[in-house]
Amino acid sequence: MIFAVTSVKEIIFILVVTIISLSVHEFAHAFTAHLCGDDTAYSYGRMTLNPIKHLDPFGFLAMLFMGFGWARPVPVNMRGLKNPRRDMALVSLAGPLSNFILAFFGVAIIRLLFLVETENEFVFNLTYNFYLFFAYFSILNVGLGLFNLIPIPPLDGSKILSSLLPPKWGYKFMMLERYTPIFMVVLFALSYFDAFNTLFYPIVWLRSRILHLFTLPFFFGESVPF
Repeated sequence: MIFAVTSVKEIIFILVVTIISLSVHEFAHAFTAHLCGDDTAYSYGRMTLNPIKHLDPFGFLAMLFMGFGWARPVPVNMRGLKNPRRDMALVSLAGPLSNFILAFFGVAIIRLLFLVETENEFVFNLTYNFYLFFAYFSILNVGLGLFNLIPIPPLDGSKILSSLLPPKWGYKFMMLERYTPIFMVVLFALSYFDAFNTLFYPIVWLRSRILHLFTLPFFFGESVPF
């Protein structure tokens, strides 16, 4: 477990954040594909923020219990893209980038919450609950963005890498997508052992660095508990 969840309230917060984050992530893919000339996602009803259209059961559970996850891939027809190799990289990058942007705004809202000073218990509790929500919001979105940049099919990073490789090697690399079920099973298995923490330590470390970077414009070096 990435988070030490101690209450039903926190579970609800993580659930809501997960739904929002994955939905925006997939919408960003679909919208960028639309801007690049391909309306396949739009024709399948995927250019929407409706979470029902995007959520993948296993990716959703991974996001809830491990802090990293994925949604159902948005369909993209490379033939419809204006510049297939370049645009495929842009479409793939759009999802993680949208999560980093969400995390940045989450930190900005936390800064505003820290400005609230009150002796009223109700207002104090309300402010704390908002802080807790946006702390999870920022942490999960950075984690989602980083996880999807891993260059392993079917994650976004694999499509970005394949677009940068020579066409022949890019095609062969994407053939690894046939092993996606094995990758997912291994990922879930590792989550129950110490190997998971070791394997994903670089992502956890990067997540903390990025969150710290996002706090700099708002907290000016002050310590922010995430």
